[in-house]
Amino acid sequence: MVLDIDLVKQLVPEPPSEQVEAAMKKLGPGDYEIYSEKLNLICMEGREVLTRIGVSGMIHSGDVIVGIYTKAGDLVTASLGTFLHIVTGQIPMKYIMKYFENDPTVGIKEGDIFYGNEAIYGGIHNCDQFAIIPVFYEGQHIAWAVSAAHQPETGACEPGGMPVTARSRYDEGMKLTPIKVGENYQIKNDMLEMMANMCARAPRMQVIDVKARATAADRVRIRLQELAKEKGTEFLVGLFAKMIKQTEDGVKAKIRDWNDGTYRHVTFFDTIGWDEGLIRVHTTVKKKGDRIFIDFTGTSPETEGSWNGFLHTAIAYSSVFLFGYPFHDLPVSSGIFRAIEWYAPRGCVLNANVDAAISNTVITCQNVWQGLAVCTSKMMFDSKDRELVGGMTGSAESGIIPSGVDQWGVPISDLMGYPLNTWGFGARLDKDGIDCAGFQTCPWGKGADVEDVETEQPHLFLSQKSVKDMCGHGKFRGGLSCETTLAVYAVPRFTYNSDGIESKIPSHGGVFGGYPGPVHPGIEIQNTNLMELLEKGDKRIPTNIHELVSERRIKGKYIFEHNVRRTRVYVRGDIFHQTNSCGGGYGDVLERDPELIIKDLKNQAISDWTARNIYFVDYDRDTLQVNYEKTKELREKERKNRIKRAKKYNEFVKTWSRKKPGPKILKYYGSWPNGEPNREIVRS
Repeated sequence: MVLDIDLVKQLVPEPPSEQVEAAMKKLGPGDYEIYSEKLNLICMEGREVLTRIGVSGMIHSGDVIVGIYTKAGDLVTASLGTFLHIVTGQIPMKYIMKYFENDPTVGIKEGDIFYGNEAIYGGIHNCDQFAIIPVFYEGQHIAWAVSAAHQPETGACEPGGMPVTARSRYDEGMKLTPIKVGENYQIKNDMLEMMANMCARAPRMQVIDVKARATAADRVRIRLQELAKEKGTEFLVGLFAKMIKQTEDGVKAKIRDWNDGTYRHVTFFDTIGWDEGLIRVHTTVKKKGDRIFIDFTGTSPETEGSWNGFLHTAIAYSSVFLFGYPFHDLPVSSGIFRAIEWYAPRGCVLNANVDAAISNTVITCQNVWQGLAVCTSKMMFDSKDRELVGGMTGSAESGIIPSGVDQWGVPISDLMGYPLNTWGFGARLDKDGIDCAGFQTCPWGKGADVEDVETEQPHLFLSQKSVKDMCGHGKFRGGLSCETTLAVYAVPRFTYNSDGIESKIPSHGGVFGGYPGPVHPGIEIQNTNLMELLEKGDKRIPTNIHELVSERRIKGKYIFEHNVRRTRVYVRGDIFHQTNSCGGGYGDVLERDPELIIKDLKNQAISDWTARNIYFVDYDRDTLQVNYEKTKELREKERKNRIKRAKKYNEFVKTWSRKKPGPKILKYYGSWPNGEPNREIVRS
């Protein structure tokens, strides 16, 4: 397998030809406004088809995209879902056009169905599967229809497709370069059988979800052909180009309004999966005029585990933030890439070599979001986009992957939607973050209903709710995250694993004085008496993490460890707990309105300890009435204490620069302090 660098560079849309320019000019008054929305509605219909037919947790939760692309493979628009796949979704089509269009053994014909999941050529990681259908009208190839979603089983060395123990690409299961799986609008059964065999832990899910993706893309194909019949192919080509141009012009106009300069931010994470170790992601953003250059030089070298990514993955994660925040009001198209350029040194954790394990790149590249968000917050602060400045969502990930034979005798391997789609989002400069809002890369994702999951899978949920104090504090606090506490219930045994990125060190932060959210451990209880308590009808079974850990009403072996856990077998009654990521805070905690703190206390969003020791608010515990004079006194005292604790900058640097973490935590970091490659990794 050779990484085709040219395909990654081709994320920038091709410049319009004279014919395309002429087609744009022929659009009449109101045509763009009416028919661009028509394209959006076509994608929305395709997305509905996908989420209604597919069976995996991520598809049901809405972590999908259905998009329209030009014949050249440039993104026109999409319905989300997740922003991630709309960016990398361009690469499979560019691959097909480059290698197969003129290949007589393959070719591109009306009725063809292509499929793939190779991360090098379009996926974020090996779990991402794409159905790709060329759209023809009157014999002319005019567009592509694409449907993509995370598939929670790939036949990897561990269930779930994101193996904690993977050390090379050879541990990660099915990796299909874009291939033709159907002709005449029919999927070939031999291709379905091949994929089911590769994903034998969940063959039924694989087959149904392949059909769901293809059906969704085909619905888009049908609607585009209907539109071509109504308006003509020249109209569609002009409309596509206009949508891309609108994004380009809008992005450049916004960037032009921001401050020129160089902005830097550094984030860290503390795992490569099967082992702990400090990894650095260094983000530099250079802005001049209407152009931005994003440089990840200084990032740690690729790791021996699966916490690595490719450059196009880092670009996709950047786009998640850019489309979701500063460019949220612009069309979602590839026009963004005419204003922004990216670079990461080959061999770093964000641009790994081709044989690296990358199944957990979705977690690794969350640091791209964090660094870029802080840099752009500074860049935008005094612009008209100031309202979009805020603290960022964390990266604890909290993915829970259950696997085994369920109570219905069906082999499953899934990624739970609720733990992912209930992260707390970051605070803004004028308001608190949203509690239990969604997934960082999928703000439209849904948290599955607990009763539905208990019916379909063999778990019993002891808790599935927001967690007190699980937010970044500040003048405005970040959103609360949720916890999931489940027990094996309807079968004798089941397996679970989990992924994440921060267990001891928060990879995210607040901005302008706001706190990051807290990190959390992985918790499990083995050999419990839970089933005995349930049979007795005991009403004291804990319903949140604080009760579970502090009161220990359930007997058993309590284990506190890294929140990244490799696959283990759990028996009936064993308990598995995972807490979500939360939002970072904005601004100084001493500037938070005391009434907002009282509101948080009433809603059990924060504890009494937090109110008194973080926010320095004095109040009556019984009446929750604020003593404003005492609060003012406490806060003034704390400000003076801060000054006493502070050091002059030169003195701080002199002391700080002599510090160095121990060799154990730096074994994957690279050279100290610059993070340059310092070892050779041999994969087999």
